[in-house]
Amino acid sequence: MITKEKKGVMLSEIEKRVDDSKIIIFTSFNELPVSEIAPLRRELKTKKGEFKVFKNTLIKKILEKKGINLNNNVLEGPTAVVFGYEDPFRIVKLISNYQKTHRKTFNIKGGLFGESILTSNDLISLSSINSIEEVYGNLAYSLKSPLIRMVFALKSPLSRLINVFNEIKSKKE
Repeated sequence: MITKEKKGVMLSEIEKRVDDSKIIIFTSFNELPVSEIAPLRRELKTKKGEFKVFKNTLIKKILEKKGINLNNNVLEGPTAVVFGYEDPFRIVKLISNYQKTHRKTFNIKGGLFGESILTSNDLISLSSINSIEEVYGNLAYSLKSPLIRMVFALKSPLSRLINVFNEIKSKKE
């Protein structure tokens, strides 16, 4: 049995995580051994995320306090919560890929993106969106590509002109 003091500490811990998160994903993890969860936790940590297990009643209490009412079956059974603190798309992509490889023991139940309540299908759809870094990389490449072409275009006539001058110079000598 959890004491009131410990429960209060856990509630404030959950509340802080909820407040700091850009995305929250609720998952089931039936019969998933710790040895298979550990790599996921490490990968989440590199992407500024966290995989935590809390009592469903405590999670529900914090969400209700914030005015968020999830579908009742999201917080039923063993539930692990994934908190994403920076790029939500990288977290969703990681969890979606993990679900594909652990279909029988790991499932996405639903989640929160800002104030929006998401279904498991919504989260799987979000996983197809590029991460912010990928978007920046594509944008930089798109902007850089025309500049490089312009440099070559401007450079080409100048080099031809220089070649013409060199030929004239060599003929005069």
